[in-house]
Amino acid sequence: MKIGMIGSGMIVRVALDALGELDDVQVTAIGVRKKSLETGQQLAQQYSIPSVYTDYERLLQDPQVEYVYIGIVNSLHYDYAKRALQAGKNVIVEKPFTSTVEEARELLEQAEAAKRYVWEAIVTPYSPDYHQVRQLLPQIGPIRLVQSNFSKRSSRYDDYLSGKVHPAFDPALAGGALYDLNIYNLHLVVGLFGRPHQAAYVGNLGPNGIDTSGVLTLAYEGFAVSCCAAKDSDADSFTLIQGEQGRIRIDGPPNLCSSVTIWTHEGQQTFTFDRPSNHMTHEFRSFIQLNQAGDWERCMEALRHSVTVMDIATSVRRQAGISFAADYHA
Repeated sequence: MKIGMIGSGMIVRVALDALGELDDVQVTAIGVRKKSLETGQQLAQQYSIPSVYTDYERLLQDPQVEYVYIGIVNSLHYDYAKRALQAGKNVIVEKPFTSTVEEARELLEQAEAAKRYVWEAIVTPYSPDYHQVRQLLPQIGPIRLVQSNFSKRSSRYDDYLSGKVHPAFDPALAGGALYDLNIYNLHLVVGLFGRPHQAAYVGNLGPNGIDTSGVLTLAYEGFAVSCCAAKDSDADSFTLIQGEQGRIRIDGPPNLCSSVTIWTHEGQQTFTFDRPSNHMTHEFRSFIQLNQAGDWERCMEALRHSVTVMDIATSVRRQAGISFAADYHA
């Protein structure tokens, strides 16, 4: 599996570290902006990457690139993924998958038509604690309440308060707490319980209209879900699933491999897992294995899940009055 990396920011560095721990994968190229060429060259030297490009089209023409990993600002995910598919490449797109559901559906259609692999790089569905919870759910009986909180005060929040807006707080670039942190909660809940029949979002909006924190509510048959996320304040991150016969708690945020505890009338049991040094290892290992197995249908299943998540996120965001630049092209 030969990958061309797009971007030179923190998430790309984390991804490069994760890929360096895995077999059967090679990073063959990196694409950066012209003003970031020096950084790209440094990364190429550090990670033994043969080719550095400042022209995306030239990277897409490289026969040594089978997959394109897109780790740039959220607002560019769709365009870069679309161009990669048109060039015959497979694609790994950082979360959030796109800015709008319309973009997500178009990428799904293109992937299906071209029979290409397209993955959203989100760790939650590939983490062992997530799979442990799925196995435990029947033991706690009918679900009645679910709470999930992923809150972490951003290192860029003080800049935002002073008027310096980074991409994570820029509505033009599809930033905000819903798309950055609550998207993990949404992936977790939809993965466990499917699509809700109702959804709503109340965001704490900053001066430029972006949500710095907020609460997403989801309604299912017989139970309700609240998903909280904040970039403007800290909290203990957790997920608590309450059933009539017991409860399950995930200690920690849904982007890390965390411990899982179940309480029932039979007692309490805690499951712990070896946490990899890099939280992206699980997802990349899964992508490599499914690619080697030629399991394109499993890829499409995961991609349709990503489209469902993006459908919910787009709908509640718009209802909450949070506008992205991409909305005007939908």
